[in-house]
Amino acid sequence: MSLDTTAPAASQPGGFTAEPLAIPSSLGDASAESFHEMTALRNAVARETYRNDDFVLPAEVLLPGYEASEYERRDGRLIREHGRLVGRVLFDLPLTEDVHMAKMMLEIHPEARGRGFGAATYELGERLVREAGRTEIRTWVVHREVDGPRIPSPTGVGDIPALDPAAQMLLGRGFELGQVERMSVLELGEERDAGLRGLRDGAAEVAGDDYRYVSWSYPTTEEHVDGYAQLKARMSTDAPQGDLAEDEQEWDAKRVREELESTAIARGDQVLVGAIEHLPSGELVAFTELQRMADGTKRADQEDTLVLSEHRGHRLGLLVKAENLLAWRSLHPDVERVYTYNAEENRPMLNVNEALGFRPFISEGAWRKVLG
Repeated sequence: MSLDTTAPAASQPGGFTAEPLAIPSSLGDASAESFHEMTALRNAVARETYRNDDFVLPAEVLLPGYEASEYERRDGRLIREHGRLVGRVLFDLPLTEDVHMAKMMLEIHPEARGRGFGAATYELGERLVREAGRTEIRTWVVHREVDGPRIPSPTGVGDIPALDPAAQMLLGRGFELGQVERMSVLELGEERDAGLRGLRDGAAEVAGDDYRYVSWSYPTTEEHVDGYAQLKARMSTDAPQGDLAEDEQEWDAKRVREELESTAIARGDQVLVGAIEHLPSGELVAFTELQRMADGTKRADQEDTLVLSEHRGHRLGLLVKAENLLAWRSLHPDVERVYTYNAEENRPMLNVNEALGFRPFISEGAWRKVLG
């Protein structure tokens, strides 16, 4: 979320208009003009937030992610100043779990900040969330370092700068900090590979002969799709959630195909899922995901990673991540960086990432507001 905090909550700047988010069936349609405008705004905010081009995405990569599904619906408004697009507010509305919740994202173009568009857009967004029948807003915000007091995470680990303008805006509107997440980056290259192999070999020795690494690209093989679905379900309950607990998600092969794979395949993503199979039971007990969008960058993202609680203590997290990074390197040697998120209280996984060579990149606050 990228916010403008200078205007009173109820004010609207001159020339403020809001139009519904329109999702074109094709980027070649005349109706796609506003989507192209929105893409340009999104990318301007991404450059300003991350201070690089690694998160700039073309419209053809973004569009498949806006399609509605039976699991989640996206809605939103585009904000204009005398016809010029200056911001957007989007919300994802879960349809099968957490149906009381809306996940909000608000962005204001860097050149339009300081004139009240962020405050007015937030007020509009909250009203639309209420009209949708949702009683809680959650949002995730990158916080820039500012000298002064800190806001501690309720988990007891991690904090954010209290004087960061985004934090001030959220506190002033009744939000509570629920968790602090760390975004980390790993630089890849031949000099990294030897270290990864050493970590893999050491972890494999500890794990012993009962475990083996397996991997696949999308679409997931029939042999592993049910086990993968069960691991995704456990991700919703076993991963640290701070004060942001969510309903347990129900996953099956159909949901893997429709919610995960269809969008990734439509975008042209390259995905490598690595898992650990427990040989005595034949079950998958750990997994990690590496994903690269067709965005022209040299970046990949390490997405979900989980070791089932009943199989922890065998260095399976380090084993599956090191194996998957080495397999990725052989498939996509041109990728130079991998980004990942972890809750600051998830020290076991942070230990794994730090051993692999990840270093902190930015901090993100996860916030919630219960609507009265």
